Amino acid sequence: SLKTFFRFINPFMAFVLKSPIHWLVSFQLMLLIVIGRKTGRQFEIPVSFAKLDGSYVALTLKANQWWRNLRGGTCTAVIRGERVACTIHIIDEDVSSIEQNLRALIDHNPLDAPFAGVRLNWRLKPNEDDLRTAAQRHVVLRLGLPGSSANTTPGS
Repeated sequence: SLKTFFRFINPFMAFVLKSPIHWLVSFQLMLLIVIGRKTGRQFEIPVSFAKLDGSYVALTLKANQWWRNLRGGTCTAVIRGERVACTIHIIDEDVSSIEQNLRALIDHNPLDAPFAGVRLNWRLKPNEDDLRTAAQRHVVLRLGLPGSSANTTPGS
């Protein structure tokens, strides 16, 4: 299953993203450092991203519980080898906005489509029905960096 795949690959990708060879994958992956609200445990979660409107956008399945720890409005990320504090805005109910962000992420990196359950046509454009269905199963994480206009976005 995909869950097993990610459980195996995520620690390796986290290591690479924090290393001097991060450039191998950091053009499309960043590392979110998430602190569990109840446990205080630190989790390192590699996520695919696209830069849109001055902020970094990532998606994850609603069924994944870890993103709920980001509701505080801030997080730490490793982006292109640099550890940065970010503001974060979660979009978990506005399905049309989620769909729009998912489309942009797939346009930026078509390899994300199968992980989101979206088929692509021969021109690498997403299947519209798949996109609508996937948008209902995902949440959008919009990260703003210090000094970027995205930091004016209110928290969730």
